[in-house]
Amino acid sequence: MLLVDWLVKKYPTAKRVNLKRMVEEGRVRINGRKAMKLKQELIDADQVSVDESKQPKKAAAVSDRLPPFKIIYEDGDILVVYKEPGVLTSTVPQEPRVTILKQVQDYVFQQSMTGSRRQVLRVGLIHRLDKDAGGLLVFSKNDVAYKSLKDQFFEHTVERVYTAVVHGQMPEPKGRIRSRLVEMKDGTVRSIRHRKGELPPGKDKGEEAITEYLVLKEGDLHSLVRVVLHTGRKHQIRVHLSERGAPIMNDSVYAKEFPKASRLFLEATLLAFVHPTTEKRMSFEVPIPEEFKRVMEM
Repeated sequence: MLLVDWLVKKYPTAKRVNLKRMVEEGRVRINGRKAMKLKQELIDADQVSVDESKQPKKAAAVSDRLPPFKIIYEDGDILVVYKEPGVLTSTVPQEPRVTILKQVQDYVFQQSMTGSRRQVLRVGLIHRLDKDAGGLLVFSKNDVAYKSLKDQFFEHTVERVYTAVVHGQMPEPKGRIRSRLVEMKDGTVRSIRHRKGELPPGKDKGEEAITEYLVLKEGDLHSLVRVVLHTGRKHQIRVHLSERGAPIMNDSVYAKEFPKASRLFLEATLLAFVHPTTEKRMSFEVPIPEEFKRVMEM
C-alpha cells in the first residue's frame, strides 16, 4: 500500500493537493519519522500517524455534519447499520455532500488499521435508501460478501419490509401493486401511461416493479401501512402508494398537495438475507418510529 492510499481512506473527501501539503508540512509520520513523499511505500508493520491540529477542512466537515450511524450487526464479512432520515446513502465521486457510505468506509478502514493484524477491507455498497427515509442498510466488507449480497438482491431473495404513514386510506386493506416504472426528465418516477409524448425516448418499456402492502392501522386522516418490496426501483414505494391515492406523509415529490412537516414517513424496518459465509438466514428489525405512532394516535 502507498501512503496516499492510506490518507485517501482516512480522509475520503480531502483533495489530493491537501494531502500532499500535509506530507510536505511534516504532519504525517511513519513509525515516528516524517513521511518523505505521498507515494511512499507502506508495509503491514508500519505505524502511520497524522497531526490533525490542522486537519483538512472537508474531512472535519464530514464528522461535524453527519451524526454517528448506529451499528445493528457487524462481523468480518458484513455490516448492518441504521441510516438516519436526511442522510444520503451515496452519491457520485468527488461530490462534497456527506453520505453514510463515506462514513462507513472511514469506520471500516479505521477498524482494519487497529490491532496486531492489519487488513485493509473494502466496503461494498449493496443497496440504497432515499435520502429522506430512514432504516436498515447492509454493506459488504470483502469481495466474496459483495458478490453474494448483490446476487441475492438481483434474484429478489432479500426480504425488505418498510413501514409508512400515508395520507388517507388505501383502496383495499391489503394488496399487490405491479407496474412498469419509468424515470421522467425531471427525475420523478411514474408508472407507464400510454398517452403519446409522455414517456422519455427509449424508455417506453420501463422497469417492472412489484410492491405488496398491508394496512396495519387506519385513521380518519392517515393510515399506517406495512410494505414488502419485491423489486428495488427508484422511488418505487412512494410512487405505487401515491398512484393508489395514498401518498406518503411529508413526501415533497409525490404528495405536493399536502402540507409538509419534518421527515419522510417511510422507514426500512426489516431486512433479511443469507449470510455470505455461514449461509444462514439472518433477519434484522428496528421498531416503528415514535413519530409514526404519534401521528396515528391523532
